[in-house]
Amino acid sequence: MNYEGKVAGLLVLAVTVTLGGCSGIHESPDYERHSQSQLSTPMGGGDYLWFDVKLTPEYPDNSEAAEALRMQWLLGWLERRGLCIHGYDILERRAFDFLEHNPARYDLRYKVQCAAVPPAES
Repeated sequence: MNYEGKVAGLLVLAVTVTLGGCSGIHESPDYERHSQSQLSTPMGGGDYLWFDVKLTPEYPDNSEAAEALRMQWLLGWLERRGLCIHGYDILERRAFDFLEHNPARYDLRYKVQCAAVPPAES
């Protein structure tokens, strides 16, 4: 095999491996969590967090399975950031207001408060 043939073969192999690796990303739970939700702190401060999610045909608003998956995403964000190690409470679940700051165009907003540290036993 000549030099050009070897180079062409290596290029085909590199493209195949690269495209194959990228296709697996879209099957990852982390990809879904990152593309469909975010966890943030309020701009004005506060003792709570915002968990924002997008609604899609795969994850509609009126689906218990989709809501359970959104709660898994929330737990994933909290674990990843080392937050709410004693648990959390969802104080509010609502749709974004039309004029509310929402540059990423999320659909739902959850107000999440970390549980207080449990009292020490005597």
